[in-house]
Amino acid sequence: MKFSNLLVYTVLSGAALILATQQPAQAQRFKDKTIEVFVPAGAGGGLTRTARIFIKFMPNHIAGKPSMIIKNMPGGGGNKALNFLTSKAKKDGTHLSWGSVNLAGVVGGIPGIRYKPEDLKIIGTSGDAFTTIVRADLKPGINSPKDIVKAGLVVSGGVGIGRALDVFTQMSFELLGLENRHIPSYRNQPKMKAAIMAGEIKALTTGNPGYWAFYANDILKKGSAISLYYHSQFNVASGKARKLGDRYGKGVNHFVDFYQEVTGKAPTGSKWETYKWYSTFMTWPLWLIAPPGASDEVVAELRRAHIATAKDPAFLAAWKKQMHDAPNFLTGADAEAVVANFRNISPPALAYLKKIMGVRSK
Repeated sequence: MKFSNLLVYTVLSGAALILATQQPAQAQRFKDKTIEVFVPAGAGGGLTRTARIFIKFMPNHIAGKPSMIIKNMPGGGGNKALNFLTSKAKKDGTHLSWGSVNLAGVVGGIPGIRYKPEDLKIIGTSGDAFTTIVRADLKPGINSPKDIVKAGLVVSGGVGIGRALDVFTQMSFELLGLENRHIPSYRNQPKMKAAIMAGEIKALTTGNPGYWAFYANDILKKGSAISLYYHSQFNVASGKARKLGDRYGKGVNHFVDFYQEVTGKAPTGSKWETYKWYSTFMTWPLWLIAPPGASDEVVAELRRAHIATAKDPAFLAAWKKQMHDAPNFLTGADAEAVVANFRNISPPALAYLKKIMGVRSK
């Protein structure tokens, strides 16, 4: 055999041997393992519902087909799960987090956040929309979304100071010039729903899973409440809002369009800048995260499974059945790009964000 042919044969044989040894190792990594997915919310909420759908199908796309189970870990303003993930979780891919990354809390200096977003091993994420709804009997009577500007005091409710369900209500009402008293102590969707049904509060904001699970086929269908507007992602590159058509009902528009309709002008100023920043970075509540220190090989394998799950016809059918729309998933570098510039916020916008989140200036 000629030397050149021998060299080629040797290189190819070596590569095949490496591949052959890598593939069994990859196949065995998660075989007979259980992956625990920490969800920073209660078992009955919309976030847990999304996690259940995704992890039902994800094991089919991981070599070794491990079991995946949810561990609900509410508390700490939604930060307990990620704090645990970064400090105590296993780094072998068997401990993951599904939920929000509190970028607003990080830049705003909310106490109790012990993780650095840049250190997290991002598998992927999905965007979500939030809808603000109001009781129809709010004086002087709300028959259409535009009637909200005629209202006097609006008592609203949320799940905690600085949480997205609270911030979107507070910011949008303030931008519209409404008088608002906000009660941020309901902790979860079932308690918020009970409060608005009892008339204890007149308005709230819910994420897409909560909208369909708690409100669409109950108080909204009955006409005792109506959707005012929705909040969705602003594209990082273009700065344009993602429009969702009539997902939340005919005539229910993105907040920026609603604002222009009722005021006759485009929103401007530092408060609007804060709203836009928040809508850019805090409307991605379905982050799948591995802990800092997880190996590149583990992260790469989980990213491949994330991509495959998001394309799985059975998963898509199950998701659309509950969420009434196709998912908006990003994986790996595309997901990392969403948070790449989250620390870029002007001092006036940051000051207003801190005010809304209840953070005292030093």
